[in-house]
Formats: sequence, structure tokens, C-alpha cells
Amino acid sequence: MQYKAIVLDVDGTLVAHGEPSARPAVAAAVKAAQKKGVKVVIASGRTSFAIEPQILGGIKPDYMICANGAQILDGQGRLLYSQDLTAEEMYALVDFFEDFDYPLAFNFTDNYYVYVEYKAMWEFYKKATGHGEYVLDGEDQDRHLESMPFGAFAILPPEQVEKFQEKYGYLGLKFVPYRPGYYDVMQADVDKARGMERLMELTGWTAEELVFMGDNENDIAMMQLAGCSYCMANGSEKARAAAKHIAPSVQEEGVRQVVEQLFLQ
Repeated sequence: MQYKAIVLDVDGTLVAHGEPSARPAVAAAVKAAQKKGVKVVIASGRTSFAIEPQILGGIKPDYMICANGAQILDGQGRLLYSQDLTAEEMYALVDFFEDFDYPLAFNFTDNYYVYVEYKAMWEFYKKATGHGEYVLDGEDQDRHLESMPFGAFAILPPEQVEKFQEKYGYLGLKFVPYRPGYYDVMQADVDKARGMERLMELTGWTAEELVFMGDNENDIAMMQLAGCSYCMANGSEKARAAAKHIAPSVQEEGVRQVVEQLFLQ
């Protein structure tokens, strides 16, 4: 099969948790495949400003699917598609999280703004990614007056997700676990696969021409869509079950090994 694009998740797939960037050998393999004509797509829960070339180890993607599919950009950073939270959805999240003092951050075009419990959110993001410069104190809660966010990231006990849905389930918001207690929050019709389908409409690619690599539950729909999909060995149980193949772990540079096998033989 002649694959036209490799689609890569960032955290836990391309970049090991706690490390600041993709390892040089991993980035070199991806760039070598790109030189051979394979298109590179980054598909991440991160927003576009948090996917800089330095984080990607110098990889310059041809396209980016960001905020779990709520943003699509081309290689020059031009926005091709966006989908915002509604004011009702955003205010429901703020009201609930303020009641319990659970950390809540919104994904805006320029930075993550933490509306509830800034310090706790910053410390988590710094520990998880190795840097926290994109996480700003938004507890004055006025950033959305400039533009609405694309999504949210929330820290709360799993049982509290059920309580939120009991009260606000009519909104259809999804809490997709990054790991238990840590959630990407997005609209019902937003996920990486839906973003990929929109990109396929622009590029003419078919699902069979895609190779996808991810590690977590927000990658499951994409694993099911792509003709060839890998879950990292370090991935969640549900993600491993959804993927067509298992790749070596991010610590074993699984992306490098798969790219070399598929594209650089």
C-alpha cells in the first residue's frame, strides 16, 4: 500500500512525557520520510501555538489538526477550519468547576488561560510536558471577551464527571481522559477523526492512504479511521485495543522504528 501521509499524536507518541521535544533520531526519521514525499500531519489535543518546531524536534508538518480536531492549519500556520465552544458551554464549565475549585483551562488561539485554580494547572502542565510557558493565569475570566476558546482541559475526580453530566448533559460535552482524573473537554462532534475527515476533503486523501500513531483515548476514533494505525506500547488499554498494530513505546522511539519500517527501507 502506498501511504500518502503519516499522522502523529504529540504527547506520549512523538514526544515522551516529561521531555521537552521529540528526540533527534525520531525527528530525523520523520523528516527523512517527508523528503521522500510522505506528508506529515500532527494531530494533537494541543492548540497550534503549543506545537512549535522546537517541540517537534524541528519537524515542519504539512498540516496540523489541533485542539482534538477543533482547529486545522496548513504548514504555513494558516487556519483552514475552526470550531469554538459556545458561551453556554463555556459558562457551564466555569460554574461547575468554581463550585468545587477544580482546575480548568481553556484553549484559546494564543495560550491556555486557566480560569479556575491556575497554580495547580500550571504545575501539572509543567510536570507533564516539561514546560509551562503557554499556561497563563486567566482567573480574571475575561479572555473569552476577545474570542471564544476551542476547547478545555480539566482536572477533576472521575466520579465528578458524572455529576457534571447529570447537570449539564444536555450540552453534549465530552470528557476524554488524558489519564484518569485529567480530561480534554470538547463538543460532541469534535475529535481528531472528524478533523482528519475535513482535511481529507481538502487534500483528496482516502483513509486507506493514512498511517496514524497515537497513545490515548482521544486517539481512538483516528485509529479506527486510518487504514494503518498504531498504538504505542505505552498507550492506554482502550487505545491499544482500537489500533490495528502496536508500536514500541515512546521511550523506545517507536515512531522512529515504524517510520523506518514503512517508509525508509
